[in-house]
Amino acid sequence: MFPEEDANIDKSVNVLEVIGPPGLIDILEELENQEGIKFAEFDTGKSLNLTTIFVDENKLDKDIEIPILSPRILIREFYLDEIEIENLPTLSLPLENKVLEMEYIAVDMLKGMEVIKRKWDLPVPQDSKSVIAYYTDQILKQLKIGGAFASFYPLVKKYVVEKLFTEKVDLEDPRVLYKLSSPEVQEQLINLFVNAFKDMTFTEREPKKKDDIKLSDTRPFVWSKLVYPANRCIFNYVPCDNDFETDFAKFLDRADGVTAFSKIVPKIGFFVEYKDSRDNLRLYYPDFVAVTTDESEQIIVETKGREDIDVEPKDKRMRKWCEDVTRLTGSKWSFIRVDQEEFEKYRFKSIKELIATLS
Repeated sequence: MFPEEDANIDKSVNVLEVIGPPGLIDILEELENQEGIKFAEFDTGKSLNLTTIFVDENKLDKDIEIPILSPRILIREFYLDEIEIENLPTLSLPLENKVLEMEYIAVDMLKGMEVIKRKWDLPVPQDSKSVIAYYTDQILKQLKIGGAFASFYPLVKKYVVEKLFTEKVDLEDPRVLYKLSSPEVQEQLINLFVNAFKDMTFTEREPKKKDDIKLSDTRPFVWSKLVYPANRCIFNYVPCDNDFETDFAKFLDRADGVTAFSKIVPKIGFFVEYKDSRDNLRLYYPDFVAVTTDESEQIIVETKGREDIDVEPKDKRMRKWCEDVTRLTGSKWSFIRVDQEEFEKYRFKSIKELIATLS
């Protein structure tokens, strides 16, 4: 972007400064929880400390191979012959001779008295197709289905005509247009379709082994957060997101029964797909991978400072991945979640002791 500065992509990092209202922090924290990521934070009054992480050629014996499997959870295609509108429950909404109206009241704040009170009739959409198209679009967005509008629109239209009301209706009936314009009806109709078809959005398929990732193939990258110089990690430093991860990296570097370990960062390229608590398909990046002396067992570790609503689906998916990869490769893989409170409660000396206590 700035040629005169001779920027180096291996030694530079882009910093996005966001300026906004106080509520923006809450939005960013919610995004972090939803996506399973953590935005880097730093004091703008201090210089940003950047560390280049690279493979240490003197520690190649600490290399770890992670198998890559094909996805188990897939977004499936919808087929119209599988969908029976007749099986959906009717909302049995009554048709009413009403008009949408808004009441406006103006109050004199100094005198505390009402000075103006008026009512306006609000216009009702004149085209039912546009309303049903909007409903269809919202349903597909919540189901996370793309490219299915042409197939799904007739289904929503048929339901509105035949099952939404207490009787079969004409879409050009003003009473129908009035009812379709109601926020309450919008919410009920969209929720009905989403709840009915959310289990059809995904399908599971037995995975296959596609490839392997070697930590030694990781290209150098810049890290702006905490680091720890570990002897059992192939990198020059272990990149850590927080103090707890740093403490856990120290444990893995000293604990009996561990031959090699590493923090798993997106740059390595290992992740597992999973369905979150809201039935969204997301990617899960666990925290650490370690190799033990116990029959060369490999362990995926998730460190958790505070528990969020997606802990259970992540744990379940990671355990299933370990079962799949053990079956496909013949090498033993297992998963363990280490909560900060439990980790600090005990002074573990070995990885075997940690697994026996927290599993």
